[in-house]
Amino acid sequence: MSAKMPIVLVCAGGGGVGKTTSAAALALALARTGWRTLVVTIDPARRLADAMGVELGNGVQIVRIDPRTDDRLLALMPEPAGATRIFMEYLFEEEPEALARLLSNQLFLTLEDKLVGMSELVAMSLVLRAIETSNLDVVVVDTAPSRYALDFLTYPTRLSSLLEGRAVKWLGNLASRAEGEDTRASRFSSWGRRRVEAAIGAVLGVSLVRDTTHLFAEISLVRKRFADIAAQLGKLLLGKGARYLLVAAPTGAAQADVEFLLERIESLHKPPLAVLLNRSDLKSQEWSRVLRNAPESTPAILDALMHLEAERESRLAAASAFATHLAVDHVGLLRIPLPLVEAVEPVDIVSALADELEPFLTQLTGLKPNH
Repeated sequence: MSAKMPIVLVCAGGGGVGKTTSAAALALALARTGWRTLVVTIDPARRLADAMGVELGNGVQIVRIDPRTDDRLLALMPEPAGATRIFMEYLFEEEPEALARLLSNQLFLTLEDKLVGMSELVAMSLVLRAIETSNLDVVVVDTAPSRYALDFLTYPTRLSSLLEGRAVKWLGNLASRAEGEDTRASRFSSWGRRRVEAAIGAVLGVSLVRDTTHLFAEISLVRKRFADIAAQLGKLLLGKGARYLLVAAPTGAAQADVEFLLERIESLHKPPLAVLLNRSDLKSQEWSRVLRNAPESTPAILDALMHLEAERESRLAAASAFATHLAVDHVGLLRIPLPLVEAVEPVDIVSALADELEPFLTQLTGLKPNH
């Protein structure tokens, strides 16, 4: 890859903690401060478009939700449907004839929408393309809301190892054609292949064996390109420019998810950088004070306000206890408290959280404002 490698911020967390909103806010804050930033989601639920209030798809597009960003905020939200085909088109860029054969292979057509992890591979491959063409400073990755959301980090290496395995090479060689050769050795080799195909075909069916061997023959043509892509993704996601942020909320389930993900990240030899504590800074709202002091407020309203205040204090106590636990058990982990933002439009919440995150950007990225 000839383009500069951007800083990558990977945001992970459980469901319902505001992870996608936080990722969008982080990207917005970076773009406001002068850095060309791409936010990409690998969450099949595709919440990023809702958070930013725009239509998004397979192409990188400029997002204009704040005049302070100029054209520095970009977003990408790949469609899960057809993800395998998109990746294969990228993988076979230099082998158009092999791609055409692959896309007519019945086994591939059967499997293409059933391959685990393909949407993640597509998303990150599109990020590689964007790095080459868009002069990015930072990439913010919004992962799926799951404890296993970080598994995608190892997909490229695992698939690369599979494609370099003996079975793939053997199946690829089995399907290779010896057209134009008429030597005794080639005739003997062809006879051997037919014998093997016939033996396996007696069990699995001739057409399945033929489609399988042809599929691996096509894939064997791009083993080196896939290895190159895997190496680039490894450098992008596990290199020195990658930073891991966890998003949590003051609930027991969210905190358990954070503990699990902290161990998962440390197993990748990438110490986590920060935890964004969403909805942990719960300020008493002005409307609550107005209602409490209004002579028109009935006992029922005052009782409801009392319960809301008790809930707020309970959340504050839970958030404080969790922050203290992180400070004791994970020394050096940056803790960033974020408020509960009351707004009707999701983009307004993103904007408000971006305001809260701006003071922490240098600690998160090492970048100073670039106005």
